[in-house]
Amino acid sequence: MQSLGKNELVGFVELQVGSLAVQVPIRTAKPEDLGNTPIPLASFETEGDSYAILIRGDGSSRAVERAVKEAAKQALVHLSRKLLN
Repeated sequence: MQSLGKNELVGFVELQVGSLAVQVPIRTAKPEDLGNTPIPLASFETEGDSYAILIRGDGSSRAVERAVKEAAKQALVHLSRKLLN
């Protein structure tokens, strides 16, 4: 896993978690060589108390945009469990 703070910030996605508006950073990730293991175009990652959606590839492509939406759903589940319990 990559250190979240060392990746370039490209934006935020705002999620509504209960009555809270939470901004989740979107950061670029360096391509990783995992052999034949497929690497998602975007994924929600946590590191300690930090979190971010990491994107791989062109952030303006439709495929990455769809992957960011899926990662945002994962972030919403994680943050709901963390903040609402």
